[in-house]
Amino acid sequence: MDRLKTAFDVLAFVYVLLVFPAAVYCLTLHVALDCWRRMGGRSLWFALPIWGVCDAAMLLFRHPLFAERFGRNGFTSAVGFILLILAAWLEVRTRRELGLRRLVGLAEVGSPSSRPPLVVTGIYAKVRHPRYLGYLLGWLGVSLLAGAYGILGLAILSFLLYLMVARLEEKELEEYYGPEYSTYARAVPRFIPRWRRKARPCRSPHDGGEHA
Repeated sequence: MDRLKTAFDVLAFVYVLLVFPAAVYCLTLHVALDCWRRMGGRSLWFALPIWGVCDAAMLLFRHPLFAERFGRNGFTSAVGFILLILAAWLEVRTRRELGLRRLVGLAEVGSPSSRPPLVVTGIYAKVRHPRYLGYLLGWLGVSLLAGAYGILGLAILSFLLYLMVARLEEKELEEYYGPEYSTYARAVPRFIPRWRRKARPCRSPHDGGEHA
């Protein structure tokens, strides 16, 4: 059991090292977008120092992250794994439908005139930011697996960062795509999908039953 808990802690910390810097990078990218555009694709090299600083900070404070615990058991572990699976599924769908160029920020730092068409199908027909939703589910998953308040705190901080990033992205997309994006944003929720019932076809009084 102790080995399993240690494995969960390692999984949670690896997730922190891989995912938390992405939130900081995305916010930096959109806050200073005009500066990044002047540098073009070379601006992506600045992602490496950002990643390095964030990971160095996480390594420095790794013990406080796991110092305070809340209860974890078989149920929380099962829910954590399910959330991680959902997060992985959303990441795969997003990469397939959006493409790597957009995911790493090349579309943002490139010329606005070279932007590809707006994606409104597939998973993007359900939510406007499926990748950020996946990150949130992943954070909640590792928080339940580790049972650490520090990891849960990072999950909340990451969500707040991605909420700011999402709003900045939407402002940029509306400026570029205009009414097309405005219409899409009104119809599709930001993070939480709407589950609509399929409308039942209207039945005629003579449909079904016995015939005279």
